[in-house]
Amino acid sequence: MRKALSLVEVLVAIILITIVIGTMLEIKSNNIFFLEKFKNTSLYNSYISLAIQEDNKEDKNIYLDEVASFNDDEIRKKLKQIKIEIKLEDDEEMNLPDNDYVKTAKIIKTTYTVENQASKVFYRFELQY
Repeated sequence: MRKALSLVEVLVAIILITIVIGTMLEIKSNNIFFLEKFKNTSLYNSYISLAIQEDNKEDKNIYLDEVASFNDDEIRKKLKQIKIEIKLEDDEEMNLPDNDYVKTAKIIKTTYTVENQASKVFYRFELQY
């Protein structure tokens, strides 16, 4: 009967434990990265939502403190630093079949970009009678 473990068995066990711990640390690192990325994306989407509230009909850069007003000084200071670039493009003009209501429809593409980090594209339709 054996009463002790051999050196090879101990080394194999240590190698397996090392691989498992290394894998768990890598998974934790990836999870932290993706959570941080999600947090930033969510924050940028919130900023764009604030900027959309204003009816934008021209290319311009705006700061969020111009669009939204808050009583809290900390929030205002933070919003003052956030710049959103608004870019408009006439995407396509469509001639519609003859009818009594609408002659043409124009598709306008609006791109909102937050500090060159995140951007959202919205399409708006203008109907000409």
